[in-house]
Amino acid sequence: MALTRRAFLRGIAAGAVAGVTLPSTALASESLCSERPVFTLPGLSPAHDGLRIAQLSDIHVGQRTPSQRIRDAIARANAFEPELVVLTGDYLSGERRGVGLMRELLGGLEAPTVAVLGNHDHWVDARGAALALASHGYAVLRNENTTITLRGEPFTIIGVDDLFSGHASPSDALAGAAEGSRLVLAHCPRTADLLRAFEEPMLCLSGHTHGGQINIPGFTRFMLRALAHEPYLRGKHQVGPVQLYVNRGVGNSALRVRWNSVPEVTLAVLRAEVPA
Repeated sequence: MALTRRAFLRGIAAGAVAGVTLPSTALASESLCSERPVFTLPGLSPAHDGLRIAQLSDIHVGQRTPSQRIRDAIARANAFEPELVVLTGDYLSGERRGVGLMRELLGGLEAPTVAVLGNHDHWVDARGAALALASHGYAVLRNENTTITLRGEPFTIIGVDDLFSGHASPSDALAGAAEGSRLVLAHCPRTADLLRAFEEPMLCLSGHTHGGQINIPGFTRFMLRALAHEPYLRGKHQVGPVQLYVNRGVGNSALRVRWNSVPEVTLAVLRAEVPA
């Protein structure tokens, strides 16, 4: 991709300075917002009706993301009392010392936790990031799937590696995945376009966009689609049979600021489809 996210965000910031006056309080905002989307899934076991899944994404340890915000996000995820926690990539920013910060800051999630990697993790130190997550007891999926027991029934998590950095292989990730209760994790929202080709109902939780990070209504969405080729900015989308959710993320990338895109901790609730 010709345009890096760093260049994209800097371009957005320049456009904002030129055309929009951004309140300093909004620029400096470090608050967290809880989102609680509900998804009805064909094939979900009745045993998993109401299953609670916390999602954290784009934590970006390092100078641009306050450490206290990261710890607050983990505390908020635990306060949801989820039955599963999922992490959808970009734990690192641009420095190898971030692996040590991952070990220092990302521990403490109390529910079973499953993760995938993001583009920054691949660009900086994918192996180090995966080992740091594993040191906390979190499972890391790289184009593979795993089945765990939740509420006494099998639940399959499918982890697609990062598309933005060229590591995604949905066919490998889905190989041998059990039918029934299942969930897809993928850092890059555009992975849903690849999943659509399988013509199966799926739910994919993603991140990557930061909701624009500096989100100028209309302009940011246009720039993201036109220059970064990313049509999915934030929240819920329907991509053929694939339900996609794009988390705004916890941390900051390229810039230290956010505007109109509050950091997010998600509690996704799954509902079984009611027979007609």
